[in-house]
Amino acid sequence: MLAANDHVTALPDQTAAAAFVAVADKFTETFHLSLLALMAEDGPEPVHKARVALRRYRAALIAFEPILDEDLAETMQNRARALFRLLGTVRDADVLALRFAGTERAAKLGAEAAQQRHKARKHLKRKKAEAFRPWVMRRLAGKAWRKTGKKAKALREAPVQVLAAIGMDRIWTDCLSNGPDLRVISLRGQHELRKDLKMLRYMTEFFADLWPGEAQERFLETLRTLQDDLGEITDNALAKSLGHPDKADISSPQEHAALAWKALQGQGPWWNLLDREG
Repeated sequence: MLAANDHVTALPDQTAAAAFVAVADKFTETFHLSLLALMAEDGPEPVHKARVALRRYRAALIAFEPILDEDLAETMQNRARALFRLLGTVRDADVLALRFAGTERAAKLGAEAAQQRHKARKHLKRKKAEAFRPWVMRRLAGKAWRKTGKKAKALREAPVQVLAAIGMDRIWTDCLSNGPDLRVISLRGQHELRKDLKMLRYMTEFFADLWPGEAQERFLETLRTLQDDLGEITDNALAKSLGHPDKADISSPQEHAALAWKALQGQGPWWNLLDREG
């Protein structure tokens, strides 16, 4: 059974070190439970949840990068990335099967999804995916995961809000670097923006309890709308690239996404505004 609540947030009274251990613990647990379900059940949900948990874990490694040992953080990223990629083909096959359910393509695409799931299970066993969470938690039980140096130590022991503001500023800058007008951003560029926005959303959710209020809720609502529209554009492109075009109109999500991206730029960076007001 999957965990009822797959989210965890840093708390205002936590140090950055305590917050990182808490989020890493939660996301690797969610991945492990999803993995067990994936190995035992058919259907897209366990694959989706496993991938999201890995994304959130990898995002946490980036968000807390200033306090993490660089070599160990890189190893953790690489292991999580390898597992994520193993699940990618299953996810793509599931998307197509769901997209064309009830059509003449349904049987073929459903069979392809089942085949990809079977292959993924074999690869996951070979890669000993079930050992991933225990491996992470053993590393975090000691002190070897901590970056050395006075600056890292001070940041690690400081209230998590200090590190959170640094991380939010960094990913916000990455998002803005994709360009202000989504209408003139290429599909490849929109894909890069979508990846940056995922990181922005995960960081916002990690640190949700640090800056609660209407500004954050409004920002998250706009961000989710933008992600949904970009996801629809990506799925349309995937279907077309694999020879499964449909009659969906991509102009509508494209226009909605452009408006949402403009709105989001006007709403951020709300976390710095709140800090100055405080």
